[in-house]
Amino acid sequence: MSDEFVTAVENLVRSAPAAWLESACEALRGCPATAISGFVLQRLPSTNNADLPFLAAEVVRCAAGRISWEAVSWALRTAAATHRRSQGEGYVELLWSGPSPPDRIPARRIDQALYDLIADAKREVLLVTFAAAKIRRLTDVLLAATRRGVRTRLVLEFEQSSEGQLGYDALKAFPPDLIDSAEVFHWPAEKRERNQAGRPGKLHAKVAIVDDVSLVSSANLTDDAFNRNLEIGVMLRNGEFRSALVEYLSGLIRCGCLIRLDSPRKGANRG
Repeated sequence: MSDEFVTAVENLVRSAPAAWLESACEALRGCPATAISGFVLQRLPSTNNADLPFLAAEVVRCAAGRISWEAVSWALRTAAATHRRSQGEGYVELLWSGPSPPDRIPARRIDQALYDLIADAKREVLLVTFAAAKIRRLTDVLLAATRRGVRTRLVLEFEQSSEGQLGYDALKAFPPDLIDSAEVFHWPAEKRERNQAGRPGKLHAKVAIVDDVSLVSSANLTDDAFNRNLEIGVMLRNGEFRSALVEYLSGLIRCGCLIRLDSPRKGANRG
């Protein structure tokens, strides 16, 4: 089989959620060996991931007329199993938003990685951000996760706590139903060091922890960061790194550096 087909399979497996990929493999196994590409693509499951139709079409194009669709299904399942094994051994993936070099396949988008991780979340989601705005799709998948019983924690910056260095509370980007079911934390102004001008430090970290996966990036949870800014990040499946990150944030909560809001809908009333 050609290197082009192998690359197409790898790209699809890297980006596709496990549930979607399993459904796609089942659909491929049900396609007659003589089926044309258009018929096969129509049988694949729908998705909100804008990258998957393009990546799946590349696999189908490379395989058409060369191997059976059942064989394509087994190639995808084998590659997916290998990919999962590599993730368990310390998988690291480059993430990006903004322009990509024209001579290479773009890295996966930061926002798409977040959507896929949260859509598959089973236990917990923890998000840390400076700013948040215009993120309807992200809040939709977060709300769906909380309704499945996934524990959701948000560590956010506030206008008053930052003394005007953030002009719009990050909390305002999240709908009331999500706020009611999530645990929301902030960094009180009195807990922050100040510069020579008297301005407090900012809660500027951008981190996501979803079950066993950690995502660290330069991107705030905003429409600009997801769609227009040039941002970079990494997604890691590494137990030691995740444990250290969780313990660090948990330690800030235990020592009172990060405080849980009792009434998140009212915002932070912090000096």
